[in-house]
Amino acid sequence: MDRTSPAVSTRFLLALLVVSAVVLMVPGIADTPSDASEHLLKGDDFMLRKLYHEALAEYEAAVAGDPYNSIAWNKLGTAHMNTGRYKDAELAFEKAIALDPYYSKAWTNMGDSRAALGDHREAIEAYDRALGINQRDMYALLRKGMSLQETGDSAGAMAAYQEVIRFADLEVRKHPNYASFDAEIWTNKGDALSRLGRYEEAVDAYDAALEINPKFGRAESGKIKALDAILLSRSNPDLVATVPVKNNSETSPTIVPVPGYAVICALLGAGALAVTGRLRQKP
Repeated sequence: MDRTSPAVSTRFLLALLVVSAVVLMVPGIADTPSDASEHLLKGDDFMLRKLYHEALAEYEAAVAGDPYNSIAWNKLGTAHMNTGRYKDAELAFEKAIALDPYYSKAWTNMGDSRAALGDHREAIEAYDRALGINQRDMYALLRKGMSLQETGDSAGAMAAYQEVIRFADLEVRKHPNYASFDAEIWTNKGDALSRLGRYEEAVDAYDAALEINPKFGRAESGKIKALDAILLSRSNPDLVATVPVKNNSETSPTIVPVPGYAVICALLGAGALAVTGRLRQKP
């Protein structure tokens, strides 16, 4: 029988002990993955509480400890977006995509960062990459429509919004139980309906979203804008602006709801005129 000599065994054990000691002495080598995960969890908690700067610090620590984690880079990018650092966000999303080219959420977020920087054609390219991975990504399709509208392609934008509504309705029919727990489906539909000027239908969609998640910010703000537009159209249709958006040789009207403060100003102005009129009628 072949036996390992005592000298070889002793040398092997000594070498193993030396390597173990080095690993334990160098900070961060042994526990980097767990540390990065801990930072991600803390960052997620801060994001839920809308403490974006605190979340940013945690995600930065996470990518420092695990630079090959595409999810960590994507979350760092979202934290940058929420603190208004759009260029830093774009760079973080680029890192995530370089590590995982099929990370559709990172492509969508890349589109959002480019749109925030005013680079709408580049944003459309990013949304298209996301849609190439998941053609039913309603949010990516919605955001693509918004960027198309910004570039003057109103026909393409309207088609995108209609497709968002179709996908949302299809999802509700095919997976009603799932849709009843997903506020984003209804919010995407509401945003698309608002973009098409179908505000009352949009309010219904936002209400469905808020019934699922009463604190869903996008649904809250979308509903307020849609209600503002409805009130304006009922009180004075002329207060709802229609902005012609050029699309090559044709011009299509796009409804742009006036912000909520305009409603207040309009109502106050109407009240002031009524009071003035009554005062003038007095002897």
